[in-house]
Amino acid sequence: MEKNIISVSRVDIKVDSLLSVLHMDKDDEYVESIMAMRKTAVEIARPAAVYAPFAPDVHDGAVWLNGVKLEEPFVREMLSGCDVVVPYAVSCGREIDAWAEAFTDMFDRFIADTLKQMCLNAIREKLFGEVKEKYFNTEKSVSTINPGSLKEWPITGQAPLFAILGNVTEDIGVVLSDSFLMIPNKSISGIIFQTEKEYHNCQLCPRTNCPGRRAPYSGDL
Repeated sequence: MEKNIISVSRVDIKVDSLLSVLHMDKDDEYVESIMAMRKTAVEIARPAAVYAPFAPDVHDGAVWLNGVKLEEPFVREMLSGCDVVVPYAVSCGREIDAWAEAFTDMFDRFIADTLKQMCLNAIREKLFGEVKEKYFNTEKSVSTINPGSLKEWPITGQAPLFAILGNVTEDIGVVLSDSFLMIPNKSISGIIFQTEKEYHNCQLCPRTNCPGRRAPYSGDL
């Protein structure tokens, strides 16, 4: 298996972007404390990702990757016909997650959570850029599907996805709980693949105000 691990040693959390996400301006009374938290986050955050390319084997009504069966019809439909697909897991990192957990004030926890999300966004963008350049036609669209985002691929799909990738905890520090939630909570897993038209689970998810949304809601399947 060609497993790859990448990280960001210093996340570029731009002040303007952070304040925009928080719906604040530079004159806000809380800006000084927010900037102090941002400084610490930039210094300690080590967001990371692990991914591996596979040629999907479709038979017996399922998709097989690295000897692991993905039996959901939705997954089979999405990945059938692909020459290569790339399972992945990305995380804001254990360092910033532990730092954020130490806060008890609700406002501070909200700021810390926002900083964690921005770290997750940074490593996700680096992952997608690297995977597209290495494995796909850059002139075509790259799409994703994620377990737990839709009923067609429920959160239990995390278990086989982690099995495909191997020891994700050792690689990037992400732990899969008994309820299939990832720790740190600002972590995402899924499969990247090439399509003629870009697709993301977000297109079928009606959840509003999602900080990780990558595409507008377009209705049910």
